[in-house]
Amino acid sequence: MSNYKSFFTVNSDNLDAAKHLSDAPSNNNGYPNPGPQNATAEQIAGSAFFVKPEDWSHIQTATFDFIVIGTGPTAVAFIEQTLKLNAHAKILILERGSYWLPSHYQMLPMALQATTSTPTTTYPWSRTTKMATEGNKFFQAGYIPQLGGRSTYWSAWCPSPNAAQLRDWPLQLISVTQHKNFWQRAQEFLHVTSTDEIQDGVYGALQQQITQNLRNNLTKVPSATEAFSAPIAVGQTDWKSVKFYKYSTVGTLLDLQQKQQSLATFTSGAALRIVDRCVVDRLQHDSKGKVIHIHTSRGPIDVGDAQIVLGMGTIPPATLLMNSFADTDLLKNAGKRYTGHFMSHVIARVKRSAFTALADLEIGATYLAGTDKNSGLQYHVQTSAFATTNPIADAGTIAREAPDAAAVASPEQLQGSEDYVVFVCATLGEVSEKNPDNWLKLNEGRDPTTNLSVQLALNEIDQALWNVLDEATFQTIAAMLPQDHRATIEYWVEGTGWQDQQPLAKDIRLPIIVHEASPLWIGTDSATSVVGLDYRPHGVKNVYVTGGSLFPTSGSWNPTLTMCGFAQDLAEKLNR
Repeated sequence: MSNYKSFFTVNSDNLDAAKHLSDAPSNNNGYPNPGPQNATAEQIAGSAFFVKPEDWSHIQTATFDFIVIGTGPTAVAFIEQTLKLNAHAKILILERGSYWLPSHYQMLPMALQATTSTPTTTYPWSRTTKMATEGNKFFQAGYIPQLGGRSTYWSAWCPSPNAAQLRDWPLQLISVTQHKNFWQRAQEFLHVTSTDEIQDGVYGALQQQITQNLRNNLTKVPSATEAFSAPIAVGQTDWKSVKFYKYSTVGTLLDLQQKQQSLATFTSGAALRIVDRCVVDRLQHDSKGKVIHIHTSRGPIDVGDAQIVLGMGTIPPATLLMNSFADTDLLKNAGKRYTGHFMSHVIARVKRSAFTALADLEIGATYLAGTDKNSGLQYHVQTSAFATTNPIADAGTIAREAPDAAAVASPEQLQGSEDYVVFVCATLGEVSEKNPDNWLKLNEGRDPTTNLSVQLALNEIDQALWNVLDEATFQTIAAMLPQDHRATIEYWVEGTGWQDQQPLAKDIRLPIIVHEASPLWIGTDSATSVVGLDYRPHGVKNVYVTGGSLFPTSGSWNPTLTMCGFAQDLAEKLNR
């Protein structure tokens, strides 16, 4: 009875929200008039979680300890760690988008997969003619301008690079990653779980066998350095019976907002204020490099003594800082590096008889890292494996539990492969930072959030790495199989179907750059970097950078875990 009563109890905050929603204070639960009969998702979420329009004028002049721009993984990693250290920290969050998805889209009805294309993805830059029409004709993967950002759609692979893989990073920064809890803390934040530990009836025998085969046959991939079961952000520690739940920051952030609201009620903490639909376009600074006002689409905000934390991805922070400090020489190196990952995509299959005791439906995932021994540039092969005797019936489970929804066997590939295991390999190679033709530059556009031109092309050593990683991909597939089945591998070629011959480079190389990095790379001095070892742009007083823009080199490893680790380190440093 108490639960029933509490469910229908309306506290003062909810009542205020209801009044704000209906805009009809006289409506008293249907008396004397019915009142409004609908509300948008934005209105409902706004009433529960976001700063109300009538409170904006107070926000503009209020005192905060931190103003965080963005709600992606690094922003939320910083916020969560800060509040762990100090529940009384006064934090304002500025998010350009609004509430869209409550969790990662793989955890929602399959129909939501239709939302992965435009207009969900935006491109706040212009590619140069060279990038768009010459060579590989690359395009840069876009952004998700909504609450949670790309965390609502990401692949969630979370390897932790070792010191050797942080190539040409400052030794002081590498040493940060050697602290005993650096990786563990980041893994706990993202709920990272190795796929051999999921064991939910879908990840099982196939997972164990492909991992063991790959480890045993690692020498069959001469350029490889290590291989293991894939670490993926899927663990959900609050739901003990759920072993696969793809992580996004939305739930974490809104849980924090509700927790802080409760703490503030009893003066045991400070409320976490989130402003949605608030586009930041300029940081106004004084002559000493201190930002004094933040200019937004809703109006200016007085910064006061707050520290500003940029948690808005990789390219948008560069755009913001390059525009904001264009009248100074403080950020003269910004945008002079532009790296990321290029990619090949190989799909293969082999008879189920290559493995033993497989269930009707099994999924597995492995990660192999390697290096081009001539250049030292890195690559990695992330493999997803699917075995289903009934592809139609298993479609929903596969859609939800696929390690990487962007690299999953299609219905066309699975139907007709009931007696096979299908392997989907996405192989990523790092773009060299030593290419002056790759850059970000401001252009003459009038919108300061999009007035950026980007250019990226591969040089000779990048192209050599691509050849190495393509060969390594075919070697990896063979290494996951017993010796007597390697000759029976078939490969998928779009438009042709399954064939015995390995596909050509033109059939597997994608024209996309992912995991963009480096425009605000970190270093020891302003002559050779943009941001200092304290995560603050050289010469700027109260702005701190998180994310891939800090990376001096991109490596090949998926970057989110590393980015979140450094965002948590920033929280530690600013809350001492």
